[in-house]
Amino acid sequence: MHRKPPYDCAQMSLPSTFDHAADFNPADDFDAFLRRIPARWVVYLLADAQDQPVQLLCVRNLRASLKRRLGSDQAVGPSRRINYRDLIRRIHWQRVDSAFEADWLYYEAARRLFPQSYQGMIGFRSAWFLHVDPDAEFPRYIKTIDLSPRPGVFVGPLEDKHAAARLIETIEDLFDLCRFYNILLQSPRGKACAYKEMGKCPAPCDGSISLPQYRRLIQWSLDTLINPQPSFQEQQPRLQDAAASMQFESAAKIKAYAAQLEQLGKGALRHVRPLSDFRYVSLQRGPREQSAKLLAITPGRIELLAGLIAGPDKSPELLDLIQRHNAAASDVVDSVGAERIGIVSHHLFAPKQASGVFLCTQDLTASALAKAWKDLQKQKNQDDSDDEGLLKELQAM
Repeated sequence: MHRKPPYDCAQMSLPSTFDHAADFNPADDFDAFLRRIPARWVVYLLADAQDQPVQLLCVRNLRASLKRRLGSDQAVGPSRRINYRDLIRRIHWQRVDSAFEADWLYYEAARRLFPQSYQGMIGFRSAWFLHVDPDAEFPRYIKTIDLSPRPGVFVGPLEDKHAAARLIETIEDLFDLCRFYNILLQSPRGKACAYKEMGKCPAPCDGSISLPQYRRLIQWSLDTLINPQPSFQEQQPRLQDAAASMQFESAAKIKAYAAQLEQLGKGALRHVRPLSDFRYVSLQRGPREQSAKLLAITPGRIELLAGLIAGPDKSPELLDLIQRHNAAASDVVDSVGAERIGIVSHHLFAPKQASGVFLCTQDLTASALAKAWKDLQKQKNQDDSDDEGLLKELQAM
């Protein structure tokens, strides 16, 4: 007997906006109308007689939400002047099963339906990255949310602009980089600051080292930021030699330096990687118990690849699907792509109890995917609500 694979690899993707709809007529039997509506977690749209958007919402119980908004002549919502029962004639919705999926689909719907106003109203934060171009005439690290293509490398994401600023300070301290860019721009005729006197800057500004040498220093710092382990491991024999030679002051400095290096790639910096490597597979809750949705995340894109109906134990077909999708994805990020990265970044830094599981595709193996499935099943299930359970609300201007 031919067994159906434990997932549907029909390359599911986001519909144009929604995949269900129902007409509403206030003269009809309202209870009969509600019985056709699922009491489920959805992103949904209220539309008027011309099918024009009126209000976009994300709620935990669509039936309860429509009962509240359409069940009487009382005005509800952010504007008490709107009587939805008189205005609304059609409801569009899409079922969601996790907070990540809800945020993603709500964003996509808001962007398409309210292109002029959605950015200031949906409440998603931008993802912060560092950018540096080691080949620039006067290279430096900057923090940014603008991921549009340019020479150099973006590394991130970081949780917020403060974390990005702290990381720049850490890199400057570790590699004795120039702290005052306005003085660096005067190289080689700049006046060195106090960091040169303290031995904490090689002073490319006054020509103590050449700009080509400084660019190589910037490149070394970038390589270490991306992969800190080799530099960290190099400190161990240095530390042992200093201790063996009873050079305790040197040993203390090496130990402190190694401790700073060890923090790279951990804690708040655990997701820092080049933007081109911003590639994840995410397992999120499915519509039934012991089911899941598998999403592919690449720079600027989120796509639903498969619906899993059983654990993905050592499934070569599933891994092949992920790898083929990943290989075909572009690294170019536009403004919309940057906003999607912000949504993913928010969930990467969210508590693990209910945010799904994210695996960097560089670390993806059959066993890692199987473990991700088990970790997902341990997470707290966000059940549908008995009341409306309003999560997000965006009204047409």
